[in-house]
Amino acid sequence: MSLDVWLTGPQGQQTADTLDTPVGSVGSQGQVFRLRLRPDTVVKVLHRADPEELAVRTRVMLAEPTGWTVRSGRPVVAWPSAAVHRRDDGRLLGYAAPLLAPPRFAPLPLLFNPAVRARMLPGATWAWWLTLAEDLARLVQSVHARGHLIGDLAPANIFVSAGGGVCLIDVDGWQLHDRTTGKDLPCPFSRPEYTAPEDLGRSGQRREAASDNWALAVLTAQLACLGFHPYGGVRPGATGPVEEVDNVRLRCCRLLGADVRSPVSAVPPQALPAVLLRRLTEALDVGYDAPTARPGPQSWAAVLAYLRNQLVGCSTSPTHVFSREHRDCPWCRMVAAGAPDPFPGSGR
Repeated sequence: MSLDVWLTGPQGQQTADTLDTPVGSVGSQGQVFRLRLRPDTVVKVLHRADPEELAVRTRVMLAEPTGWTVRSGRPVVAWPSAAVHRRDDGRLLGYAAPLLAPPRFAPLPLLFNPAVRARMLPGATWAWWLTLAEDLARLVQSVHARGHLIGDLAPANIFVSAGGGVCLIDVDGWQLHDRTTGKDLPCPFSRPEYTAPEDLGRSGQRREAASDNWALAVLTAQLACLGFHPYGGVRPGATGPVEEVDNVRLRCCRLLGADVRSPVSAVPPQALPAVLLRRLTEALDVGYDAPTARPGPQSWAAVLAYLRNQLVGCSTSPTHVFSREHRDCPWCRMVAAGAPDPFPGSGR
């Protein structure tokens, strides 16, 4: 693609550039393109957005102070830096944001693949996953402190760094708080397997912070289990494909005792520390019917920091670390039961 565009910054300043090669595939909401003159910036072109709504969302995003979206020189939110219009007719296309690319960043779903993870993060331990979950929790807290909700909080919208840092993308899909009008612009979409039970089937409706707290709990469990969804698995007697959202609706969480069949490579509940399982019970069991009972991001950050400080090493495998409450290494137990080594840097 080659299209001449104007980039209009928060103060109305305009610069010219050209949309160049696409980054990734076409998404359901839009597509991302590189800029010819700015190698560190991309443009998200939104092809299904209502023009008036897109204009309002872009105004709200560009009016937001951005100091909190960068930490130690690293973007933690791919926040828009400019509105992007066609140069020929002035039509609003989308917005410009930081480029997130290897080797500095990788999409989180990519690292759920054990082979890719072993290649990109050799020697990484369970501590890396806890660090990632803690950073995500702290970032969600920052978003809430600004009056926004993420809504579509899912792996597809998360990029990660080798150091265990998180960056959120697709800000245009958040529930954004408009400080000018005092109103919230609802989240138009969320993936059902990360959507709180009370919001399933309610796309485009205003949400509460408890909705993000549900998704954060699901993601924390998934990160602790190296990518396996806590509502993954096949129920007895189930026929045909089983989606995670089906198990959500039936309250079948394998980490909380549901009778589901899962692959041998799935981290078993017994491998997780008791304090983590207690928090998941509060979030996904008690919090299923009582959204306000779900732990918030600050609570998750504190628990995950505590767990990182309770880790001990395995006497057999140098990349096996686990909670000191376990008598023996849960990762070695998985291998003994026939699972591939979840941390193959151990040299097995």
